[in-house]
Amino acid sequence: MNKEQYLAKRKELLATMKAALEAGDVAKAKETGEAIGKLDADYAAIAKEAANMAALQNQVIPAGAPVNAGAAAPAGGAENDLKAQEELYATAFAKFMMGQSLTRVEQENFDKINAPTAAMTESEHSVLVPHTLRAGIWEEIGKVHPILAKVARTMVPDDLDILVETDSGDDATWYDENTTVADGDTKQVMVTLKGNELAKAIPVTWKLKKMAINEFLTYIAKKLADKMANALAEAIMNGKGQPGNEDTFKGQPKGILTALAAETSTPQIITYTAADGIKYSTLTSLMAKVKSGYLSDACFYATNTTIWTQLANIVDTTGRPMFIPDVTNGTVGKLFGIPVFEEDSVADGAVVLANVAKGYVMNVKEDVSMYFEDHIKARTTDYMAYALIDGMPITTKAFALLKKSA
Repeated sequence: MNKEQYLAKRKELLATMKAALEAGDVAKAKETGEAIGKLDADYAAIAKEAANMAALQNQVIPAGAPVNAGAAAPAGGAENDLKAQEELYATAFAKFMMGQSLTRVEQENFDKINAPTAAMTESEHSVLVPHTLRAGIWEEIGKVHPILAKVARTMVPDDLDILVETDSGDDATWYDENTTVADGDTKQVMVTLKGNELAKAIPVTWKLKKMAINEFLTYIAKKLADKMANALAEAIMNGKGQPGNEDTFKGQPKGILTALAAETSTPQIITYTAADGIKYSTLTSLMAKVKSGYLSDACFYATNTTIWTQLANIVDTTGRPMFIPDVTNGTVGKLFGIPVFEEDSVADGAVVLANVAKGYVMNVKEDVSMYFEDHIKARTTDYMAYALIDGMPITTKAFALLKKSA
């Protein structure tokens, strides 16, 4: 694959992704975004190997030196295998972050793969996180806050324009051959997902850095995931979005509840009084707020207190309990057959019914990289994870909020 072929294929994939987003096909957009990321990685690997080959071809071997000294591994060998390169980099990354010595092969692999990240950040303390560790961090994030595992996530390394529905309009209807099809009245606006900075640092003692490599990678992934997940879940629920000229808050994803509260007459929000509590009829009213087509994959989200003091005690008109405890797939139970998840980013006394897979989109403009800083006197090292992320609801009809009246 040469440069022209790479650019042509990338342009084609970007057009496909844009068309999918305009059509509301988030799954297709996500799949295409991942394909673009793989294409970029494949071309970068080819370009690096081509540069290495050119350097070897131009290398002058001193007289008397062994012919095979410093020769590259044969084509098709382990060092040219992408998976082997990723595994080698993961080991080199861990040893580098733990302050251990790298072998010559590990150092060459580390320098080659990490060079673009170091150049981009202009910092000798920035390190590209291995693919396997990034995947582990995102997996752990989904475990800490199940709502994050359901969000449609794209990986486009640029600002991403998406269509957001402001009025879903009427559904399709039936016609005969003599009747002109009415124009669609769906209203949409184009918005841009940017790159909001998400960062979190964790201190690690020098004693902990003596652990085995795999244990160290697992420890780092879990600690960073815990902290990043809390910030991401809070943003998806309550994030303020992009600041205006008079705002002092930092740019962040726009939250579901922020979007619901901003609507005229707040049609997706209902309330209950403390005296009445949450009843069977209250929940059926909440479910009626979610547009048909979104309810089948929706979930209830509430705090642990709200779940066990209110939702678990709801009975139907015959006095039969409606809440069924169920701890499979990270849930705590089901109501009307709909999974119930514990979510701390929802206020106590509130219940959110949401289909985040279809109603919310998040773009990771820059995947997780890591910075580190040693503190000699304290004998600790700070590891800071850094990423550029944005997100927002693409339709409010996939969500509904039940909250206690003031």
